[in-house]
Amino acid sequence: MKKSELVKIIKEAVREEVRAVLKEEFGKKTSTTKEFSSVMSHAQKLFKQPKKTKQNFTKDPVLNEVLNNTANEWPTMGGKTLNSNDAMGGKSSLAASMGMGSMDQAFGGKPTAQQMAPTDRQHIEVPKEVEKALTRDYSDLMKVINKKKK
Repeated sequence: MKKSELVKIIKEAVREEVRAVLKEEFGKKTSTTKEFSSVMSHAQKLFKQPKKTKQNFTKDPVLNEVLNNTANEWPTMGGKTLNSNDAMGGKSSLAASMGMGSMDQAFGGKPTAQQMAPTDRQHIEVPKEVEKALTRDYSDLMKVINKKKK
């Protein structure tokens, strides 16, 4: 018997077995229509949201619809009601109200040279000079460059 004939016989046997198993599995009835409809009606009751009363904020109907969709959606954040004073604090105030502390703390702090290297190169030791150049805070330098552009 040739190899190609054996392969054909195996393929045919596997195909027949798979067909039989699929017919058996698809033939089983997993749930009845009555059970399904009762589960779906229960889910709809759980997720049914109360109707909101529409307010007229402006004369523009599109803007009014957007404002109605977002009005009083998140009255509090971090256990307190936010106001314009919280917005004046900038990123640090927003991060603090979200319980993150500083932005460095929120994003894992200053990365090391090893973390900045591609994963396939992380086993290679980085010279001190290169590490210092990679991890240096260049914000002051960028401020001077931006000042000169103006």
